[in-house]
Amino acid sequence: MFYSPVATLYRQSAGLSLLQMGVIESLSLALMLALEIPWGVLADRLGHRRTLAICSVLFALSKVVFWQARTFFGFLTERLVLSVVLSGLTGCDSAYLFSCCGGTGEHRRAFSHWEAATVAGTVLAGLTWPLLEGDYRLAALLTVGTYAAAALLTLLLTDPAGTPPARRERAGFRAALRQTWRMAPILLAFCLLAEAAQQVTVFLNQLQYLRAGIPERWFGPLYALATGAGLAGGLSHRLTGRLGTRRAGGLLFLTAAGVCLVLALTDNPTAAVSGVLLMAAVRAAANPLSLSIQNENAPEGGRAAQLSCNAMLMDAAALGVYPVYGALADRGVPGALLLACGCCTLGLLLFWRGMGRQSLAPQGPQPGVDTG
Repeated sequence: MFYSPVATLYRQSAGLSLLQMGVIESLSLALMLALEIPWGVLADRLGHRRTLAICSVLFALSKVVFWQARTFFGFLTERLVLSVVLSGLTGCDSAYLFSCCGGTGEHRRAFSHWEAATVAGTVLAGLTWPLLEGDYRLAALLTVGTYAAAALLTLLLTDPAGTPPARRERAGFRAALRQTWRMAPILLAFCLLAEAAQQVTVFLNQLQYLRAGIPERWFGPLYALATGAGLAGGLSHRLTGRLGTRRAGGLLFLTAAGVCLVLALTDNPTAAVSGVLLMAAVRAAANPLSLSIQNENAPEGGRAAQLSCNAMLMDAAALGVYPVYGALADRGVPGALLLACGCCTLGLLLFWRGMGRQSLAPQGPQPGVDTG
């Protein structure tokens, strides 16, 4: 998205207030949560490739609506279409990629490279903004072009070798809920880690920089560095290949908790910058690990539905954490950072419990994964 560096300003230039933006986001999230499981079931029936194609076309259309939006209802329409798209893609995209790897263990490498490619695209799009000379609508038009190209590429996808034809007899909804409940400790662990990283790298970082005495003129380059640190996600499969799933996950949770604790206790500028960069790298490395564990423990015939059910639990947990972070941040950055440290520590305990009480994922190097 070429307009991502000025997404809020773009909407304000069209006359939207921050309150209206908040209302749009709330309605969008509510619709996305309501559609998660229905879309997952439908994706398993239609087939993952077809669902990806449908959602990619709708994604491109949503960007056309955004480009032309001039009113509250225009931007609301874009977000509602986007909610339909994101709820459809959730689980379906990683399920398709998992199937493409054919159970060889290459899915860990694939998820890692996917994370790195996503970050690289974000960085490159952000770097083009200065070249657009402040033209918001041009940035939106260019985004229409890239999403249209992505939709066309999606139409060229083929079903992975050995994929069974789509059929109506799929794993039941109750079975998906039971599996989500069994995996709840691990899902909640990754949710707590993701939200802590989101707070540190997106919301609290600027306040921490000010607390450390870093001038605002450096915020732009520091944001670019933090985004670039997400390229570490491309090495996630190597970390898991060397340490195994349980130890690699434990290391990520411990690192995140330590970073949050250090940031809470010091206002040193070097520690502030290093901590935010390290937290961004941890988040990028944890995402492929979470996707790998979930896909490895989803039924073949109902993988998208299972992943959508998992996502609904994680999204609901995240909604409960948001206001607590906000309330503590209003009283001071250290309090919110200590909460992030506590969430990462709790996440570590939940992760170890979930990995220890059942055989959820292989604990050693995976076949086909480069451990060099």
